[in-house]
Amino acid sequence: MTLPSTIVRARGFITLVNDGEPPSDKHLAQSLDGLALAYCECPEGSPADAELEMPDFLPQYSEVGARFPELGYYATADPTTVLDEKPKVGDAIDDLVDIVRDLSEVSWRYDALGADDAHWHFRLLFEIHWGRHLRDLSLYLHAKQFG
Repeated sequence: MTLPSTIVRARGFITLVNDGEPPSDKHLAQSLDGLALAYCECPEGSPADAELEMPDFLPQYSEVGARFPELGYYATADPTTVLDEKPKVGDAIDDLVDIVRDLSEVSWRYDALGADDAHWHFRLLFEIHWGRHLRDLSLYLHAKQFG
């Protein structure tokens, strides 16, 4: 059975962050771009009615931080407000942890409940949580690479 591209990209990102040689900033940014594209192409899906106990997917902050020692804090701001407030601080490691956690849930849902449920959660979690982490982290990596 061929996996949907959303699941392929989700699992690829999880592997990229957790396993093997840590990727360069450029490769990490390209993978984030692939996830953004996967969101754009993701079918709507629908949530399953099943109530299943989901495993804890939270990767350890310290483990991700050790794999990406060159990533750190960065300035961020709410793009919907005028810049009369202090910038906020983003954390690239926290971004990676949150994205991996949400994508791990999507991957688990695909295996446990099917593509419709996984797609619905891929879209929902992007819109309410990991999409902002993706955009902030992507901008940070762009600034690191190109100034």
